[in-house]
Amino acid sequence: MLSDFSLRFTWLLLPLLCCLHLQGQPTVPIAYTAPHIKSVRLHPEGAPLGGPFLELNGEAPLLLKFDDLSEDWPDYAWTLAHCHSDWSAFSDLRDWDCLEGWAPDRIEYTEASFGGSVPFTCAAATIPSDNLRPTRSGNYLLIVHKEGDPDDVVLTRRLVVYEKLAEITVVNKRPYEADRVPTHQRLEVEVALPPGHRWSVPMRDIRLSVLRNVEWMDGAFDVQASMVRGDVVRFDQSPLLTFAGADRWRSADLKSLSYLAPGIDAIRESRAADGPMWNMVLATDASRRFRMQVGRPDLNGAFTVHNDRFDDVELTSDYLDVRFSLEHKDFGNVPDVYVYGALSGWALDPDFRMNYDAEGQVYRLNCLLKQGWYDYRYVTATPGTEVEFEANHGSTPNAYHVFVHAPAPDGEDRVIGMTNVSW
Repeated sequence: MLSDFSLRFTWLLLPLLCCLHLQGQPTVPIAYTAPHIKSVRLHPEGAPLGGPFLELNGEAPLLLKFDDLSEDWPDYAWTLAHCHSDWSAFSDLRDWDCLEGWAPDRIEYTEASFGGSVPFTCAAATIPSDNLRPTRSGNYLLIVHKEGDPDDVVLTRRLVVYEKLAEITVVNKRPYEADRVPTHQRLEVEVALPPGHRWSVPMRDIRLSVLRNVEWMDGAFDVQASMVRGDVVRFDQSPLLTFAGADRWRSADLKSLSYLAPGIDAIRESRAADGPMWNMVLATDASRRFRMQVGRPDLNGAFTVHNDRFDDVELTSDYLDVRFSLEHKDFGNVPDVYVYGALSGWALDPDFRMNYDAEGQVYRLNCLLKQGWYDYRYVTATPGTEVEFEANHGSTPNAYHVFVHAPAPDGEDRVIGMTNVSW
């Protein structure tokens, strides 16, 4: 039986869940962001480029930050909902089965911006807090809603709570298929179970999840073991452990309003009576599907908030009207295209869906972004079709996160190990 909150939340997002199911995605949404909520970040405290992964009873909490552009002084609260290992549904656990404290917990930190053309309120919380913490590992959906009104959900994000019980060894390997060697990357994983463990059938009980960067859409879930030797479980045969290498992330440097950074075509003062004072026009991008890879660093899809004027960047960085443009000269096939990355919550966010200009043969998107540095890619709603805008290279630097799942005594999922490896 779902907790009352999880059941109500499922009904609230039923249209979104149905859409995700039709696209073949797991039914727990990757992310939801209300239109007036911007610049959502969820990462380990002190590691702004890290993923939303929390060690159970560890010393480093997750830090949640977001901005409210509604011009109302917001009061928000957060809670967590436990999910299945493959994100297919919420688990049967109720709040008291996996949380300690009073759920939901109020977000105490809110502070008003100053100096910018778009007023906003910055909100922040640590997870866990003094009042609420998870008591067991597993996949969780973070849910933020108006305080006192659980039906008014403003954002959701996935996170993983893990334990350090199993030892994990990950080795980078070439794909088995010769035609995938130039474009794909394969992992082999060994898991050493803790002494005295209770899992009598590790081939059945021990499973893996693997994320390339924080890309939930392309993650491998419920990966089955290929061999067990004593207390060592090996994963090396599943095709799920072969990932498309992808390409370097595109980037937009929005930190300064004083000069044109590389990739910026124009900075214009807006003529609108309200809204952002500045329009930032990015250079028109072209498809990279058949291009050689460029050797420049990126943030593995993340973004950071920053400006070159003031020290308190969270409250003084302004919101800009940013235009993305992407050439597409194929009139026969015009798929839905999204700007994608941490800026979109690692999901296909409707606010980042581009519009196609048939006359100009170009996709365009105007969106509000806070000053900073942004990694992004162009993705289609139906990956793997003949229309792609990014290439795959076997040498692309990626960060892989590996999670070891096992059933708890009550049968629900727990995560008994986590590690990461750079390709």
